[in-house]
Amino acid sequence: MSRGVAEVEQRVLKRSRRVRSRLGLVAALAVVDLVAAAPAQAIGSYADPAGDSGTAGDVTHVEVESDNASGQIVFRVSGSNLSTAPNQLTFLDIDSDANPLTGNTSAGGIDYFFGIDDESYGFFHWSGTDWAATPDSTVMISGRGSGLVISINRRELSNTSDFNFDLFTVNSTDPSAGDDAPADGMFNYSLETGGPLISGIGTKVSPPKPKAGKRFRVTVTGLSLPPSGRTANTPILPERVSCTATLNRKKIGSSCSFKLPKNARGKTLKVSVTVSYQGANATKVLTFRVS
Repeated sequence: MSRGVAEVEQRVLKRSRRVRSRLGLVAALAVVDLVAAAPAQAIGSYADPAGDSGTAGDVTHVEVESDNASGQIVFRVSGSNLSTAPNQLTFLDIDSDANPLTGNTSAGGIDYFFGIDDESYGFFHWSGTDWAATPDSTVMISGRGSGLVISINRRELSNTSDFNFDLFTVNSTDPSAGDDAPADGMFNYSLETGGPLISGIGTKVSPPKPKAGKRFRVTVTGLSLPPSGRTANTPILPERVSCTATLNRKKIGSSCSFKLPKNARGKTLKVSVTVSYQGANATKVLTFRVS
């Protein structure tokens, strides 16, 4: 991976500061190709558009699995042309405390990163001033091309339980080529939820107060996730939404839009709103007195 460094550096100047501080490290990679064992539970699922990488590797999907018993975390990266040659580099960045204001803040707060080519990898930790090789006794790397697997135990990631991560690719012979997944900010994964840590669900109801004999609707307006360096102001919307409505504990609806019975006045209406996003689920319960 030490070949093509000058070309990579030119690409970095156009694309990101994330690679520049790592270029002098790529010669210290360990040659290894091990099979990553699959953990038992908790799968996060993250998509990235296809066909946006030029001649570099193209990341299209990432699954993250974790096993709370062993602490092993596995990243399964799907796409094309991933780490297939010395000039084709795939990087995995990890912000182990999900805080962009700590770690290497000029690179989005990342604390660790992997760099992988066709026959080797490097694993580094931010020391506070520079990147340094870090213990990797639990690291396992396998696959290339359409599927790349990276496995590591949480104890080698500051015993993380909730982290941000991203992937990006570089073709060192074509500085204009590369892919960022995601294109803005970083993904989040919580070992507890098996996907992003959803800390809040924004909702809007119509009308503002439920009325007997009238239709009532609940709409999800956005999700709250840990800070990830995201710059877009657009809300993060769930992939799926479901609702269950009860009136004085009796189920009256299984959608987010329903008509209240005429005898509902004075009764307690509860609407459980469940969202799914990137493999994680969360529920918010809304309580009303029907007028």
